[in-house]
Amino acid sequence: MINPTVILQNLKTIGLVLLALAAVWFYKDYKYQLSENTRQTENNSQIRKFDSLRFSSQVLSTDEINDQIIYNDPELKKKLDAANIKISRIESLVSQTLKYRDTTKRETDVSGMIDAIKNSIPKQQSWSDTTKCMTIKGIASYDGQKLIIEVNDRQFNNKSDAVAYWERRQWSFLGIKTRLFGKKQFTSKVFDECGETRTMKIEKKK
Repeated sequence: MINPTVILQNLKTIGLVLLALAAVWFYKDYKYQLSENTRQTENNSQIRKFDSLRFSSQVLSTDEINDQIIYNDPELKKKLDAANIKISRIESLVSQTLKYRDTTKRETDVSGMIDAIKNSIPKQQSWSDTTKCMTIKGIASYDGQKLIIEVNDRQFNNKSDAVAYWERRQWSFLGIKTRLFGKKQFTSKVFDECGETRTMKIEKKK
């Protein structure tokens, strides 16, 4: 005959084991959610700062990287498909966008072509336009009937340095703004010789 006391003791033991397992599960889930909230908060902070800092560093899950590429960068998705690279295998991604515009007015003297045009004499004259950032070269040619301006060489030069560092957050003391003893915060600075570079760094969540 089975002793009811033994059965009750076994049930208590099983109950305690299940309770311990549940406690461990809830604790791990709490730690995970806490870690996820911290990660998402930092990612959102990076997105908000992107326009001013011109640099963003985010930690994304595989699904988030997938959404980022498919919905925000479809051109990159086409390049990955063409290169037979699966998004699920991506460990890190650095995207850099450079914008450059020069509206400075410059003139090139091609008056040497005037006599040739007047007399219908074929003639060529090389020309170039050089700035700190870009050099454009070409040829002005007249074949006896048409005057053609040809660009045959374009060179763009830029050096971009993205520096990530920490600084102390500004706060107010008696109406005076100061960074002394302020909380440390991540920030960055992008130095461009030409144009404006925006850099986004994405790392896969481990």
